[in-house]
Amino acid sequence: MGKQDFEVKIYVEKLAKLVHNSKNPRYIKSKKHKELVKSLQDFPEMKDIREIVVDENLLILAGDKRCYALEELQYEDVRVKQVLGLSEAKKREFIIKDNAHSGDWDSDILANEWSPEELDNWGADFKFTSGGDDDKNDKADYKAHEVTCPNCGHHFELSESPTE
Repeated sequence: MGKQDFEVKIYVEKLAKLVHNSKNPRYIKSKKHKELVKSLQDFPEMKDIREIVVDENLLILAGDKRCYALEELQYEDVRVKQVLGLSEAKKREFIIKDNAHSGDWDSDILANEWSPEELDNWGADFKFTSGGDDDKNDKADYKAHEVTCPNCGHHFELSESPTE
């Protein structure tokens, strides 16, 4: 194990002070954004359980979409995990690795331990199918994507007719 070259602080910060990352490679479509907002309304404790990760300049490294949802819900503050001393390269790596979900869901455990209604109400998008490639279903929508204004946080969808 190598020496830890960074420091982590956890505290409550004003949402207005956090800086949305204009280079965030993730986006969220309107439907998923609405589900995220509803999820935070139904389970507001998530705001404190799951911190927003920021750097020394309060640039959001993880939790950007939650911040937009919290702003929409008119929250004023949020618990942050501030990481001090990461290189720019490590920040970029973190942003990708934090969003590159590895592993798969065990549909047997999900089906036996949680009801479809619970999963649906919590915004979990599980389809209990025979392991098909869900991305194939999105082929017609591959050029449509959600855009978030970095200044005001407004979400809107841009789309372009697919050409093949």
